[in-house]
This record gives sequence, structure tokens and C-alpha cells, in this order.
Amino acid sequence: MIVNHIDDLFEEEFAYSKNLQFVVKFIKEKGLDGILAYENGKYTLTSDGGVKLNRSSYVGKEKDVARLENHDKWLDLQLVLDNVEDIGYCDKRKVTEKNITVPYNEEKDVTFYSAPLDATIRLTKGFFVLVYPNDLHKPCIKVNDEVIQKAVFKIKIDW
Repeated sequence: MIVNHIDDLFEEEFAYSKNLQFVVKFIKEKGLDGILAYENGKYTLTSDGGVKLNRSSYVGKEKDVARLENHDKWLDLQLVLDNVEDIGYCDKRKVTEKNITVPYNEEKDVTFYSAPLDATIRLTKGFFVLVYPNDLHKPCIKVNDEVIQKAVFKIKIDW
């Protein structure tokens, strides 16, 4: 898992992944305001379908209602465009099959878990988390009652 401000992210850091390079370049070119201008919805950003954008607005969920999940074939780059949210983290290597609450759905590339969190990370405007397959994550945790503006880039693993 990588957590940072978008201003400190550079595409050349991801020479091993054309899809990650595309996302970083896209974010830098559009800026937060440019991405905020997208209507809520799902967008395919590359011709081969290797990068998708889920643009959303919502009020966060209580920590015990948010769901702990992971993805095996896609990375998430979750970027807060406005407001603040918490995201929980748990190392997948610490859990067993007994922790799975909803088995792997290949079409959606997601498995849901129940396990104690190792940490909770606060994401404010312009901060992102890049989630890898071993990163169980619990996004959308409420910090306040204001609407969160968010972009989740779904990035096909291409290395």
C-alpha cells in the first residue's frame, strides 16, 4: 500500500506498469478539479480496458458498516477529491479462509473479509492510497457528515 499526496506522485516511478503510468499522467493533466468535473459513474479510460475510473459522491459509512475487501487482478488508486475519509488496512497474509465473508467474485475481482484492522489512514483532499492485492482495505469510513468526492482508479495489473 502506498499513501501520499498526488503532488508527490510521478509516472516514472512506475516504469514496470504502463497502466499505472497512464493513471498518474491522467491525474496530473486533469488535476483534482478536472476529475471533480466528471459526473458520478464508471468510465473506461484506455482502449484496452486496463484503466477504469469510478467517480462517486457519498457520505461515509460507520467503521463497523464499511466492508473489508481486496482485489486479485486489479489495483485501486483511491483519490479523495474533496472532504475527508478514513480507510482501514489489514495485511492479507494475517488472515485465513475463516475470515472470508463473501468468496471471490471473479467478475468483480473482489473478496470480502472480517478481520481486525492493522491501521486506519485518514485521507484528505488530494491524498490517495494505492492498494495492492495483499492490502485488505476498508474504504469509505465516515469522519464527518459531509459528502465525500472521490475517484477510484481501477488499474489492471500489467507486470
